[in-house]
Amino acid sequence: MTTRFPDARQTNVTDLIQRLDDCATVVTGNRRLARALVQAFNRAKSAEGNEAWPAPDILPWEAWLQRLWQEAIISGQVEAAQIMLLTPHQEFFVWQGILKEHLGSMQLQAANETVNRLMDAWQMLQAWHIPRRKTDFSHNADTRLFWRLVAVFEAKCREHSWLSLARLPSVLAGCVQAGNLQLPRELVLTGFDEWTPQQSSLLDVLDQAGCAWQWLQLSGQPTRIGKLACADSRDEIRLTAHWIRRHLAENPAVQIALVMPELAAQREMICQTLDEVLIPQALQPGQHTLARPYNLSLGRPLNRYPPVSLALDALDLSAAIIELPHASRVLRSSFIAGGEREVGARALLDARLREAGEWNLTVQKLLAEASQGGQSYSCPLLAQHLTEFSQRIQQQRTSARPGEWAQRFEQWLKAIGWPGERGLSSEEYQVIQAWQKLLREFAALDWVTRPISLDAALEQLRHMVASTVFQPESAEAPVQVLGLFEVSGLQFDRLWIMGLHDGVFPAPPRPNPFLPLILQRKADAPHSSAGRELRVAEALLQRITASAADVVISYPQRNGDEMLDASPLIKDFPALDKTGCTGESLPAWRESIYRSRRQVVLSEDAAPAFAGTAIPGGSQMFKLQAACPFLAFAELRLGARPLGRIQTGLTALVRGSLLHRVMETIWGELDSSAALIALSVDELGALVAGKINDAIQEIAPRYPYTFGQRLQVLESRRLHALVLAWLEVEKQRPPFRVSGREKKIELELDGVRIRVKIDRIDTLAEGGELLIDYKTGEVKAAAWFGDRPDEPQLPLYSLAFTDELAGMAFARIRAGEADFNGVAREEVSISGVKSFGKLKYTREAASWDEVLAGWRQTIERLAQDFLAGEAGVNPKQYSQTCTYCELKPLCRIGESLEAVEDKER
Repeated sequence: MTTRFPDARQTNVTDLIQRLDDCATVVTGNRRLARALVQAFNRAKSAEGNEAWPAPDILPWEAWLQRLWQEAIISGQVEAAQIMLLTPHQEFFVWQGILKEHLGSMQLQAANETVNRLMDAWQMLQAWHIPRRKTDFSHNADTRLFWRLVAVFEAKCREHSWLSLARLPSVLAGCVQAGNLQLPRELVLTGFDEWTPQQSSLLDVLDQAGCAWQWLQLSGQPTRIGKLACADSRDEIRLTAHWIRRHLAENPAVQIALVMPELAAQREMICQTLDEVLIPQALQPGQHTLARPYNLSLGRPLNRYPPVSLALDALDLSAAIIELPHASRVLRSSFIAGGEREVGARALLDARLREAGEWNLTVQKLLAEASQGGQSYSCPLLAQHLTEFSQRIQQQRTSARPGEWAQRFEQWLKAIGWPGERGLSSEEYQVIQAWQKLLREFAALDWVTRPISLDAALEQLRHMVASTVFQPESAEAPVQVLGLFEVSGLQFDRLWIMGLHDGVFPAPPRPNPFLPLILQRKADAPHSSAGRELRVAEALLQRITASAADVVISYPQRNGDEMLDASPLIKDFPALDKTGCTGESLPAWRESIYRSRRQVVLSEDAAPAFAGTAIPGGSQMFKLQAACPFLAFAELRLGARPLGRIQTGLTALVRGSLLHRVMETIWGELDSSAALIALSVDELGALVAGKINDAIQEIAPRYPYTFGQRLQVLESRRLHALVLAWLEVEKQRPPFRVSGREKKIELELDGVRIRVKIDRIDTLAEGGELLIDYKTGEVKAAAWFGDRPDEPQLPLYSLAFTDELAGMAFARIRAGEADFNGVAREEVSISGVKSFGKLKYTREAASWDEVLAGWRQTIERLAQDFLAGEAGVNPKQYSQTCTYCELKPLCRIGESLEAVEDKER
């Protein structure tokens, strides 16, 4: 690794603490090591019996450079009014503006990623002293673009007296050479694996200026090390958690580290497994704030924390058109004033907005719905705060500088009652403090931009929030979960390195596309070559394994269908026995609770009999009762319906309603097959187009923000092709007359009324009536038969007809699939409609009357079961009935299946 200094001298924490007592300044390679050394220093002072002591001078490299810069300003070597050190967010904004000037509009995510890569290239250019000759940067479009953008960036920095963080060490080296800069008496550097040429230059200047510094490395020597092969990542994490649990049980004061290269990708799975194995009580309701025995070094983007994500959702309500998901999250949040007092009403309001089927709405629409007095979804507190919020937005929409926008955003959030009225947890309080700090950084963009619009301000704020990684502070814990590069200098009793398969360790080279590859490799810059990655991995593994006496290294053998092998760097380590390493795995807490349950046999109480005079749900009741009696009871009697899904565009229900309306009006004008055939192609096309336009104009006002002009045109084209294709099928039928359209009828079963609506009734030329039900999905006549028919709708309609019923059919109207599928008393010359004697489902029936009688018997039995309160959890077919059912948590079918499996075992 590139350095002109001798290797680091090995030391221990005790020696380092002694140096701190002698007023040395300790500069670390990362923030975690700095915090660990501060904690170790404080523990040592406390153990000596001290009640108070001077704070140690320990800080990471970046913070130390910032302090030197402040001292340079104080000493007068730098005029603060003339040179401004750019923050990372300010610098990002400058690079972003330059990129937009050169490339124009780009997709936001791609543009932000490009800016990040540009800034990395700029940082590498400075840190590794990569030479800058125009001819070297003329190899491809990326390097040529970078050459031009750097020239513009440097020109802007000179024009506005800006200083990039990437150039700060070089500028500080000049300040040290100029003298009058207060330097530490003794400087100790630890936790560094290598020095960049830029760092080396600064340290060389410090040495020449008389600042004595030393490079120390905290390390030990492993006494036991071995590798363990695991089935996959889940098995690996589970074994690691049980290994940690065993050592904590033996010694609660033991210091354990869990290290992995892909910590960000597996963060959630690690937390879930550690919680389940180490603190299973955290899985109980109300225990989410329970102290964990582990700390994760990796934070999350600030927008992943509920208080901040809700603040962004609330600010999104300032748009002229807002998306329902943002409004829905605001309604369901406790971080808005009145969130807990109106929790039920706001949930009902959310359900009402979802059922409306619109993706877009306005804050005025939301306010109007919340202000509906006397309704179960009325939310007066929400309406009050929305009113103030809306008024402030109307008064403060003009362009402004980021500092002014930051003040406005704070006022808008205050108006809507953020962050709520309930007490905040420690984590939530820290998150809100981080948000307020970020707003101050957002306001600092005043130095690098002119007034911007509301949309631009929100876009920039969202980026800053998403790019800010935050980790709430927590109490010291015996277990530390770390990334590969965060172990430097730390010492533990036990160490487990997981995930070291050949696909990630050594890491593949990832050179920056904006710098010529030959220059990156010549400078031996990070990620520039496979050889460099190998050397880094070898040194990294040697250092990490020296951080504890007992070391376990593991790797998964499979990732889905992909087979993995151990990293070549760990193949020489002795293999460990799984049981000997982790001990006997204990069953999961949830499984232990379930296995230890006491079963009491209870007589099943039937639900109370239905006492109404009209069956709710109409024909839907029979479909639900046939699928699962509990489903019918829960949805129609308990009102336990799933929450409407939020989706873009028109819902399937709206599309189906449009098609039904078009078919109804077309046959209202044609009346018969003869009228259909009599029309010319142009006349029929004009008729269909007119009816489609009428239907769209009738339905579109209900969805003003979703069913816009563009979508109306697209839907009109789709329906036009679909309906014309269907009418060609109708032309092939024998003569018929349409005697009923969307006909409403009322049936009576066991003294209870059932209201239904038949899509269409055709009177056939040979006599009798054919019931038709329009469908846009996959359906077959087989769904009408059996004790529990999948589609009992048409069999129910048959009860309203006696001798005149000639048959019934599904009219399947789909793109590329327009046909009939049905059954009839006799052959009716309609493709897809067969006589009952030719269907395998009715072969045992001696006559058509017997088929009708079977349907009546089935319908009456389903009605009787529903009326009697039959509500057993008895799905017709689990794979079909339960797969997409959203009421499984209510019926707990999963527990019933586990009980059956236990009994079978």
